[in-house]
Amino acid sequence: MKRWLRFHQAMNKKRWFEPDREKNGPITLFDFSTELDAVDAALVEQNSNNRSVWRTTDDSIIGGYSSAKMQLVRTSEDLKRIINGQESIPPHLWDQNRTTDQKSNEIKNDSIDGIQHDNGERGDGREHCDTENDFLPFVRWKGTIDTRVNKEKKVHRSGFCSILSPEFPMAGVDLDGRYNGLEIMCRSDGRPYSLNLKVESFIEDDLFQCFINIPPTNTPGSKVCQATGGKFDQVVFLFQHFAATAGGRLRARQRKLDNAVKIQSIGITLMDGVDGDFEFDLSRIRAVNYDENGVIGEAD
Repeated sequence: MKRWLRFHQAMNKKRWFEPDREKNGPITLFDFSTELDAVDAALVEQNSNNRSVWRTTDDSIIGGYSSAKMQLVRTSEDLKRIINGQESIPPHLWDQNRTTDQKSNEIKNDSIDGIQHDNGERGDGREHCDTENDFLPFVRWKGTIDTRVNKEKKVHRSGFCSILSPEFPMAGVDLDGRYNGLEIMCRSDGRPYSLNLKVESFIEDDLFQCFINIPPTNTPGSKVCQATGGKFDQVVFLFQHFAATAGGRLRARQRKLDNAVKIQSIGITLMDGVDGDFEFDLSRIRAVNYDENGVIGEAD
């Protein structure tokens, strides 16, 4: 409910105080530099029905062999711990383990370079290696896809992992037709992830999907800042490019997803049919207006 209220307070300001009310500037849905979203991410649950926090799921629910975990990386100290195979610092110890780079909770948007694209291409971003204050909190989702099918189960295919955001209450957050797409700030290993939107719909099992199909953020052999993990990509997906799916398959009769959407939750899935390890970092998700000149307006 706090997240829902935060969104609508920001939306009301945009309705009444921005000069061009039809082209509002970006509005945040999830940002792990804020304490509210960071706590939810730190309390991530596996295969859970608790829809108030971040969740992970995989094909083990159908007897499969894929597995993955999601970890909050709030500071450079967290990053070092995770690289060394340790767990990040839990929320109840945050105040006791404050470090300089935890000032990143008040990151300014102008500290991030990058050009947004509506087709899954990415802009050129700089590596954030200048100072500890350049650290961007994020969640690291990594694991292994295994496409073997459990012959004891009545399934014909396997091999997927997903992360799911907390659900917004009150049937979702209403974009009121004021935005034409979503922007995600991420680091990808180049595998084709799907971005999934659960929106208010008269068909209960509707899920709208668009693929995050971009080259690896940090190419093999490139220099990556060990303190921050390297640069992030900012990628925009227009609502008109999302396809209607059900049960992981495209619907025979497609319906366009227009800008007047009410978002209930957001997820990311890897189900590319390729065995092997994967790694995906997510820092922020915003609703944006995008045209040929890029993202329109100032951030909330």
